Amino acid sequence: MKKILVIDDNAEIRKLIKVSVGTKYIVTEAISAVDASLRLEDDKPDLILLDIMMPGVNGLDWCKLIRRWYEYSDIKIILISALIQQNEIIEGLQAGANGYITKPFSPTHLLSEIERVLNEQIV
Repeated sequence: MKKILVIDDNAEIRKLIKVSVGTKYIVTEAISAVDASLRLEDDKPDLILLDIMMPGVNGLDWCKLIRRWYEYSDIKIILISALIQQNEIIEGLQAGANGYITKPFSPTHLLSEIERVLNEQIV
């Protein structure tokens, strides 16, 4: 079973995601970028669901950082954010994300995007 790490400072969002995809994937949680960095050392996920607006290191900066770490650069990342402007979405994808979901989101759309990203082939 593939592993997903959910990084969001909002406990309700983490719970919604876990309930939405927890039967298909192993879901672990982190409340911040620092917490997530520690979890990466213990258990490398196949995919990260990453909130952009978090205290401390924000999701965009953390996404850029992960893309520079060779041992984690192949992890798929989907940004989840209330930022919905086209330029904000483009900035997220340019930071190295494989996908972008805006809040609020439906569990069906979330699952569909996770499956799309996990099935992407690198050319």
